[in-house]
Amino acid sequence: MSDESSSHAKAGQDEGFLAQFVEGWRWTLTRRTILAAIVQGTVINIACYGSIVGVQIMLAARGTDPVLIGLVSTATGVAALIGSLAAGWLVDHIPTGKLIILTFAVFSVAMIPLLFADSYGAIVACMVVASLLFPSMNAGELGFIYGHTPDHMQGRVSTVFETTVGVPGAMTPALVGWMLQTHWLGFRAVMVLVVTCAFIGLVLACFTLTRSIPLPAQWEQVEL
Repeated sequence: MSDESSSHAKAGQDEGFLAQFVEGWRWTLTRRTILAAIVQGTVINIACYGSIVGVQIMLAARGTDPVLIGLVSTATGVAALIGSLAAGWLVDHIPTGKLIILTFAVFSVAMIPLLFADSYGAIVACMVVASLLFPSMNAGELGFIYGHTPDHMQGRVSTVFETTVGVPGAMTPALVGWMLQTHWLGFRAVMVLVVTCAFIGLVLACFTLTRSIPLPAQWEQVEL
């Protein structure tokens, strides 16, 4: 470890969490690509949590066999595993910015049928398709971001990213639960929320700086 890295590590140990969090935000606010990724991630996280929790609670309220409810998660997990196996090839052959757009587009389109249908088969099919590309997108986008983040800022930036993206997602189940138990809202209203957030994320991906992230071979030529 270099003297500079050692000094940064020692300074990080001496600082409190709040100071490190503020420093992470101060650094992040000067990197527009990370900011765009945070906003997109926040909106898409709400859509993802909304779809998962909405489906689970709706199926449970309908009296669906718990095993079948669990199989929805199993199916999406298998889809994500398949997506993970293809992630290396996709990241190497599709520019990361376009891969982000493609992932959000597939997710958005996959959720649209659930605005009109709530059959078990439709739910499984839509959730499986929606899950396929997220491993590739995460590998590309996060690889680019953390590959450009200095070693001594990795933890701070990770805290900023995960906290900002995670907190709204963590609050989503409460919102979804309230919507499902409100007689004039219900499952369709939850899916309206999901689709709306998904398309907002897609629009942001199309018009913010993340769209310009190239293939990994050109990452060094692009700044955050």
